[in-house]
Amino acid sequence: MNPIIGQADFHAATAATAAAAASSNTCPLHQTTMDSVESETSEGGQWSSEECGYMDGDSQRANNQSDIVPTYPQFGWVDITKDFFDSCNELSLGELAQDIMFGLLEAMSAIEMMDPKMDMGMGYNKNDKPAYTFETAVEAGVLKLENLTVEEYLGVFDSLFACIVSWLEGNSMDQVLLTCLYLHAPAKIKDKSLRSFCYAVRNLVLIIKKIVVISSVNEEEDFQYYGNLAIMSAEESLPYAVTTQIKEAEDELLRQNKNSAQPEDIMPVVHRLRYMRHFYHAIYLFDFATSTSPDEAIINEIYKNLNATLELVPQIKRTIDKGTPPEEDSDLPNPMGYSSRIHNRSQPPTFPRTVKIRDRHSSIQFYEEVALHLKHACKVIKMRDYYTVLNFFIDFSRRYGNCILSRSILQALFMSHDRLIFGTIPMKDFLWDSVRAFNSPPILNPKHALATDRKIQMHLETFFRYCASMSTFVQFIRICGYNRARQREKLSRFLESFESIQVEAARLDSHLSVLASEKAAEGNEPHATALKYSAQFSTWVHYNCFRAMMLYLMSGFELELYSVHEYIYIYWYPYELLIGFIVSALTRTENNWLVQEEYAEQLSRLQSGGNGKNRKTKPKKNKKQQKPYRQEIVYYHALLSMCGGFYKGMGALTKDGRIKQPMSQFDSEEIRYSRRFAPFQTLSSPPRIRYKEYESIREHMMRPDSSEIYEHAARHFDQARSILENMQNPDQEILDLRQVARVNFVVMNVLAKGHQKHTKKQPEFDFSTHRHFPIIKLN
Repeated sequence: MNPIIGQADFHAATAATAAAAASSNTCPLHQTTMDSVESETSEGGQWSSEECGYMDGDSQRANNQSDIVPTYPQFGWVDITKDFFDSCNELSLGELAQDIMFGLLEAMSAIEMMDPKMDMGMGYNKNDKPAYTFETAVEAGVLKLENLTVEEYLGVFDSLFACIVSWLEGNSMDQVLLTCLYLHAPAKIKDKSLRSFCYAVRNLVLIIKKIVVISSVNEEEDFQYYGNLAIMSAEESLPYAVTTQIKEAEDELLRQNKNSAQPEDIMPVVHRLRYMRHFYHAIYLFDFATSTSPDEAIINEIYKNLNATLELVPQIKRTIDKGTPPEEDSDLPNPMGYSSRIHNRSQPPTFPRTVKIRDRHSSIQFYEEVALHLKHACKVIKMRDYYTVLNFFIDFSRRYGNCILSRSILQALFMSHDRLIFGTIPMKDFLWDSVRAFNSPPILNPKHALATDRKIQMHLETFFRYCASMSTFVQFIRICGYNRARQREKLSRFLESFESIQVEAARLDSHLSVLASEKAAEGNEPHATALKYSAQFSTWVHYNCFRAMMLYLMSGFELELYSVHEYIYIYWYPYELLIGFIVSALTRTENNWLVQEEYAEQLSRLQSGGNGKNRKTKPKKNKKQQKPYRQEIVYYHALLSMCGGFYKGMGALTKDGRIKQPMSQFDSEEIRYSRRFAPFQTLSSPPRIRYKEYESIREHMMRPDSSEIYEHAARHFDQARSILENMQNPDQEILDLRQVARVNFVVMNVLAKGHQKHTKKQPEFDFSTHRHFPIIKLN
């Protein structure tokens, strides 16, 4: 390959080209990369557009209207095929031509284009028949536009359902949906049922694409925006009229069958039309709700349509095998109505691959699951604080994170395109209410006397405006809407944004503490006490930061990014530092609630006594103090014990030589440690722990005999099991953690008693029960 052009040569060539273009009155010919072509043009002069026999439409219009439209360069096109091949003969084997605008990337793209091994548009034999289009298929008699049998109806409808699912799984629209010829020209379909169904599919695709684009929580592996959308826009159909069209088709189909001399069982066809009508209407209402505001009436109508689809799914499943089946050894989902190669030429030059379209049984199962996901997503509109919404999004991502449609609709319901929460609430006001719901600072209570203090309100307004402008909290919610792999990638870059907000929160707490001291010096004890209890903004910011760090760290197990020998310091970090900070933040917040509650009662008694009311008030029976975070605190205590058990268990296994270590000449644990915790280094809280500090802590833990370390690990697992068993109303995750703790407690006790003491075989770590905490299995 020719050497790369130097920086000075490049600037000189650029300057010379610019000077030549400025001094020339005529437009230069298109530059070619071959010297032979340049010499020929320089000797023979430039060709005009007229001499070439071609002029583009824009240039022609410019000439006709030269007095109106300013002149601009006109280009004449010349056939340089012979010159090109002659110049190619001057290149040696493996040598590439290079120019300012033609580098290695362009050269590789040129090599791949029209190569049958690399360009999917050329990946077929020349003897193959041309792909059918809608018109040619009708002329050939392979595409029926009317008088379809029940089996043919079911085959087309079920295959279109499967194509929609395959598209939502990240495949190209051209390779799945638009291989159906019926979608290309539904207006020419004479059968009303088939025509209305195809119109519904076309509009459904456009609405889903709009929702996904607006939500913007997808990556290239999740969803393909692009396709031959010119086909979709070629025929106009009103989205709101689709349900009416399908309903009319249902009624007409039933009426025709009733009046027929030989009636047949057409209810399977009616069930699919009815399903499409309800499903389309639900997605259409979601689109309407996300563009305005999701009020209760719209959500109830969505529930009604989703419940109707769930009722129809069992009936569709019973007749799923009655439609025309796909042909053997064929990639087409249905024998009639599809042409797999019709859009290959519109694809970019990529490696030829065959898209596997979902089978019909799993596709119907997918629709049933999507309806349940969407019903669950609707619950978000009832949440009015950040703490509840964040927990909901994290849980939704964990349970339904594989579905791009569900994730996108949830995001769109929560935040509209104009950055309003639920379409009506500004982000600043939402965060204000969220802090008040989280730890209830008295100064955020509009009924409190300090709520009218202009100096305090100015500090609060500045803080919340800063939080809203930074978009850190909004971005945290948005990250929870991506797929699990992308969440970790984005969290690694997102965590550093918490640093500036931590500083602002600490500054606000400092201002409030100073004001509290001033009020106390003035003798205004109630106001001083209220300000003291309000200095909790740092706690709220730190808690959300610690949650993001915990998500980032634990996601590595779910994505299988950690080697087994790394488990020891991955579990050590939450055990030693992170979970303790989360528990501390929640405990401080809960104690602040309790102290405020007691202070309010004391103040009420003093006020009633000062008013001259000497009668004794009966104490309220069974009065419960507010402990809103007790369940979460207990849960994190269980996680603390689990991480401690794995940390010490891995330490004992490492000391016994049962954990395979990488070769020292090819590995550095310090580098691994630094890279695993690199996203945390920019944060001031929690404090940074360097590798040397971790190494000294680990060496201290591993000083006792391995059997003793196994006993410590067993106690941690037993403590976690005890905590989890005492939790009320456990969900599936608690039950899974309980199972992991119970089994690992037994394993650690067995190892502590000397079982397999002389073996060096590494245990198996089974993550099938829980995604973050494995069951240790001895081989």
